[in-house]
Amino acid sequence: MPLWTTPDTPPADRVRESHERITGSSPVHIADAPATWVLIGENVDYYGGVTIVGLTQLRAAVAFSSRDDDSVHVTFRTAEVDEAGGQHVREVVGEASLASINDAAPGLGTRYAGIVHNLISRQMLSRETTGMDITVESDIPIGSGMGAMYAADVALALALLADHEDINEAPLRTRIAELCSQAVDTYSTMPVLRARHTAALRGVGETVSVVDYADGSVTQAPHPLRSGVDIFSVAKDLGEPDASQAELIARRRKFIDAATHNFGTESLRSIPDAPARVVEWLQAIHQVRGTDGTPTEEQAHDWMLFSENETLRALAVAKALRSRRQNDLFHLLNTPHDTHGLDTPNELVKLLNLRGARAARPAAAGMSQAVVAFVPVPHTQNFVADLVDDGFYVLPVLQGEVARVVS
Repeated sequence: MPLWTTPDTPPADRVRESHERITGSSPVHIADAPATWVLIGENVDYYGGVTIVGLTQLRAAVAFSSRDDDSVHVTFRTAEVDEAGGQHVREVVGEASLASINDAAPGLGTRYAGIVHNLISRQMLSRETTGMDITVESDIPIGSGMGAMYAADVALALALLADHEDINEAPLRTRIAELCSQAVDTYSTMPVLRARHTAALRGVGETVSVVDYADGSVTQAPHPLRSGVDIFSVAKDLGEPDASQAELIARRRKFIDAATHNFGTESLRSIPDAPARVVEWLQAIHQVRGTDGTPTEEQAHDWMLFSENETLRALAVAKALRSRRQNDLFHLLNTPHDTHGLDTPNELVKLLNLRGARAARPAAAGMSQAVVAFVPVPHTQNFVADLVDDGFYVLPVLQGEVARVVS
């Protein structure tokens, strides 16, 4: 299989023509957003932990025009690979009604109608907003661990709010990220990785975003590309999102939400000795209400301990980036850790390390079977050639640019 390539024409240039061809209407606005990649911390946001996310050069663009009814029609055009290894465009369509969004079955149309609905309900769009036709052109392969759907979420929200005078200001972009994440959490069966929306809207291409969910802050740290490595996303299969562990992740997040509410805090990370105290609370729940619908005490302790340790690792990674301590950085990224029941591509991680990666880790544990590899620059050519010969998809992770309104 060849190294992944992208069209010469940016998706923002192609989406206008696609939208006019599909709908017969000119777009009201167009916006685009970058793919995102996770350095560490993808499963600790609900705990109040730290997630570090970067932007990549791949982008998704969205165009929309109004309809006379309340239907949201979505055409999602994305790159796909056939059995012979050739790339072509796959077109997926979806539809949902704004009037009955809360009763709609999860799907592509419901996801994007949910974003429109959230913007209306929060008075960021007029209540007179009608249905719309939405076209997406994406160069981000689904299944690559680089947030293809998230980029389209953000591009849609920016296109819808393109006329807002504060569209490039951090407070509004923070609010947009929150509304996108809430919509995905409500109207999709996929687990939401909120930091992807945040980074796509507030990130900086030359750095990585450090999102701290204990206080909601977003700061920047030096990019790992400054450490003498090239970065790649490596996957055995592309074309479909990994939903296999969505239910498990949802149960864990529901439990952490319940514990957070019980302790009357914004994040469990703010509670001293949180793992032990949460388990004591769970023991009381079991004694009074029984065990139905709750994890075992051992499961709760393991997940709390994982959240605490992963947060400490993420903080240490941010510190290593800022102090330019390369050895510490790659040691932290390469240190094995127990994800307590989440299925991760451990064999691929081991293979990439054997092939010369200085570090390799799952692109998003529990949410993707791709792996992010950090390869010393002198070894890059052989590393890529060997993996391509073995039938893997290899996508370079370069620096990207923050989401923007195009027209």
